[in-house]
Amino acid sequence: MARGRTFPAGADISEFGKPPQAPLLPDLCNLIEASTKPVVAGLHGTALGGGLELALAAHARVALADARLGLPEVSLGILPGAGGTQRLPRLIGAREALRLMIAGRPIGAAEALALGILDKVVEQDLEEATVTMALHLAATTPVATRHRHDGFRDPKAYFAAIAEARHAQVASPLPGPGRIIDCVEAAQLLPFDQGLAFERAAFSELVATPEAEALRHVFFAERRAGRMIGAKAKSRPVSQITVLGGGTDAVSLTCELLKAGYDVTLVERDADVLAKAFEAVAIALAGEVAAGKMTNAAHDAQWSRLTPGLPGEDGDAADVLFLTGAYRLPGAIVPSVSAAAGAPIVTMGRVGEGGPHGLGLVLMPATRNGRLAEILVAPSSAPEAIATLLSMLKQMGRTVVQGQRTGLNAGLSNAFQASLQALEAKHGPEQVLEVLTRWGMTRDMDRQSPPQAGPVDLFSGLAAPVLGALANAGLRMIGEERALRPSDIDLAMILGHGFPRWGGGPMLWAARRGLMVLRDDLNRWAEDAPDIWTPSPLLDDLIRQSISLEDLNDA
Repeated sequence: MARGRTFPAGADISEFGKPPQAPLLPDLCNLIEASTKPVVAGLHGTALGGGLELALAAHARVALADARLGLPEVSLGILPGAGGTQRLPRLIGAREALRLMIAGRPIGAAEALALGILDKVVEQDLEEATVTMALHLAATTPVATRHRHDGFRDPKAYFAAIAEARHAQVASPLPGPGRIIDCVEAAQLLPFDQGLAFERAAFSELVATPEAEALRHVFFAERRAGRMIGAKAKSRPVSQITVLGGGTDAVSLTCELLKAGYDVTLVERDADVLAKAFEAVAIALAGEVAAGKMTNAAHDAQWSRLTPGLPGEDGDAADVLFLTGAYRLPGAIVPSVSAAAGAPIVTMGRVGEGGPHGLGLVLMPATRNGRLAEILVAPSSAPEAIATLLSMLKQMGRTVVQGQRTGLNAGLSNAFQASLQALEAKHGPEQVLEVLTRWGMTRDMDRQSPPQAGPVDLFSGLAAPVLGALANAGLRMIGEERALRPSDIDLAMILGHGFPRWGGGPMLWAARRGLMVLRDDLNRWAEDAPDIWTPSPLLDDLIRQSISLEDLNDA
């Protein structure tokens, strides 16, 4: 069992790529499994990755009803490396084991019990239930998971599931899923110890791939992004949010806020526009119910939290947060930080207060990789206001980066579009489209191409000058203090603009290329478009002082 808020939730990612330190988790799992006394694991919280592999080595598993279990290693470009690919199929078969490991999404205790991963689920008194299970097993000879064959009973179905999974991964750009399939196949074909050795070799191979390195880079970038001005300040409670404007963006924002549990007042000075906005919200909520994404009870609860408003009906300024963007109320003071086109202005208290309580907010459209928000701060921005907005965005499920003036996303968008236009003019649209297709970033105006089968080289051909333009723009923004660090640039490009997560982003690409090589490249490309590719002054400073981009991340 574990004390605290959770059972082990996985390995320490920072240890990957370093020499392993004893005791090794596979050895610990084997030791537990070989015990002549029965070992029962009692799970609570989130038993993920190596934590779940530890539990799989026990002779039985009991969990609290709200526990969640999973093997999410694929999201880091690797696979379970402590026997997970060998023990899980023995318990639940190939089809479900592959689903859990390739999707990487945790499941609840009830589903885990139904699949056969757990032996018992309890609502409370986990320790008592776990000890009772152990005492029950004490009268028997414990059966090690390696000797279980529950999942091998139907070999035909087992290998059919492997064949289906292989077919589904033909076009995958990541090597991890394919190696997971190989390991699950090995679980049926090889003796257990040889299967473990096969799994460990595959794990070591995957850890060293550039895709896994990139995914680890993004993992740490997401956690590093939380280190920002105002992050440790005390946030103010927000009981109600007023959205000013009834356009499409306001409707989308309103739906997000309702889903996050906020009371929302939608204000529009044109009654007809307000009515259409309410109709659009109603249609959106009904669509969620029809798609099975929301219950009728949740629909009714969200709809009851939405009220119409007219200009001047501000409510109590003590707990109201205003989001403006589609229009401004007469006399509203807009902070100077609002230079980004289309960025809503956030104020704590009444609109017009501005000053320390005025912030810029950029909500990027959801991409396949994530949901990004950018807080634009000014030197006068109050940490309390930043913390309050940050709390709201986290409750909305947004990953947040912080910038100043026009911020990160505007600079990246400008550099991206300018480099594409320059390359289209020189090389034609087809070659540019090929790069965008490779990245999965084709625009609405582009002809959609089928996905490429097998591994994809993200960085060859015209990809390099586009990435160079983005990295150069990132260096400029860091030098001008519009961005905090290189990894925030990568995070914004991935979560906000759809660059593939396993590509790592333009700043990781620049670090791999080397800053001196990058400068030579930029000088060569700048002959065609100096505004885009003339090296940032910060690049020369970093080379001169032998400072790496990773050093800037850790500053």
